[in-house]
Amino acid sequence: MGILYRVRQFALALGAQASGERVEDLSLFLDGRKHDLFCEMPPMDQHHCLAVFRALREAGHDDPSLLEAALLHDVGKTLGPVRIGHRVLAVLGKTFFPAPWNEMEEQPGTWRYPFFVHRRHAALGAELAAQAGCTPDVVWLVAHHEDERSDVEPGDSRGSLLEALQAADQSN
Repeated sequence: MGILYRVRQFALALGAQASGERVEDLSLFLDGRKHDLFCEMPPMDQHHCLAVFRALREAGHDDPSLLEAALLHDVGKTLGPVRIGHRVLAVLGKTFFPAPWNEMEEQPGTWRYPFFVHRRHAALGAELAAQAGCTPDVVWLVAHHEDERSDVEPGDSRGSLLEALQAADQSN
């Protein structure tokens, strides 16, 4: 992802708000604990997930697992919490200092912890999605949405769903 993409993403995040009306409409797609998970995300993550969701729907996607995963794919970041400053430093760290970034260990209560959460948010989010009762396909999509390559077998429908999710995520 290029620098212009990251600058655009940062600018959008600064003013991002998820309107109450949009969040209420989500009860059609997320019920109970899943809806609560979405509401626990900060407004900028809600805004982003709604944009990914909307992009998928506008592209004609209607698979319930894909749409649910779009709404919850960044929920793992709530465990940090991962704030805007952490995100900026994480992008810089991953780009310019990949070895220390990839060796960042879980250390709750330290300044490092939000960076660990940022790096592992897909796996952490998948755990939260499973605990909330999401289907195995939703959990898998959340777990793999950051993968550069997936281990999807040819003919596995999850591969095309993952590709759609990643494309919408990267464009929003």
